[in-house]
Amino acid sequence: MSGVLRRLSAQTLDVKVRYAAIILLLLIYLFPIYWILTMAFKLPKDTFAYPPVFVFQPTLENFAVAFGKSNFLRLTLNSTIAALGNTFVSIAIGSLAAWGISRHRIGGSGLLLGVLSVRMIPAMSIVIPLFLLFVQFRLVDSFLTLPLAYLAMNLPFVIWTMKAFIDDIPYEIEESAIIDGCSTVGLLRKIVLPLALPGLVATSIFCFIFAWNELILATVLTRLTARTAVVGLTTFISQESEINWGALSAAALLVMTPPLALAVLLRNYLLRGLTAGALK
Repeated sequence: MSGVLRRLSAQTLDVKVRYAAIILLLLIYLFPIYWILTMAFKLPKDTFAYPPVFVFQPTLENFAVAFGKSNFLRLTLNSTIAALGNTFVSIAIGSLAAWGISRHRIGGSGLLLGVLSVRMIPAMSIVIPLFLLFVQFRLVDSFLTLPLAYLAMNLPFVIWTMKAFIDDIPYEIEESAIIDGCSTVGLLRKIVLPLALPGLVATSIFCFIFAWNELILATVLTRLTARTAVVGLTTFISQESEINWGALSAAALLVMTPPLALAVLLRNYLLRGLTAGALK
């Protein structure tokens, strides 16, 4: 009896330690978000107060500065156009390529490894060739610039990820549809893509987040017309004057909101997509 009690006590202690570790990690990861959130609503006197002020009178002045002086609403619209445009094109092309590699073994394992290696290349190493290419086609600072440039980053990711989801779809279903006279387009539209919908949604969310958060390509390939919100954050940092931490935090909070909202709204698809294929 005493042995059973000792084991139960050890298990209870182990559970408490695990929960304590999880809570500690959550505090570490969420504290920067909490700090940005509070600074976005603080007056300058509260922002630089020492010791830090945790109870203060909130203000919307920082959001007015972010929307007014920096025209942040237009920058957010540019980010939306770039992220959604790239996500649509990447998913459309990448899903077809993944289906061809999965079902018809196009290129073999070497092609798939090559696709993955392209995704591993740092953006800094390809930004100059891309810039020179877009200069030749006069596409710098165009609304087509970033959706096309981000293909180098997101298309390999879509191909690699969607191939794994399509591999999990039984090929017998497609064979039955082909025997019944289904065309290739109908096969993709009525069978493959609907069955791979969780993977499509999960992959789309990641593509959108990658494109939304990208900074290097957006900084080099845009000027004024197509500048994104992430690049716009740098306008609050000036060498000639003090950094407007309140407006910078408000703008950063606005930039963080769309990807977080998208992930929360589509969390069921995201979880299904991430766990698809985990169990056979």
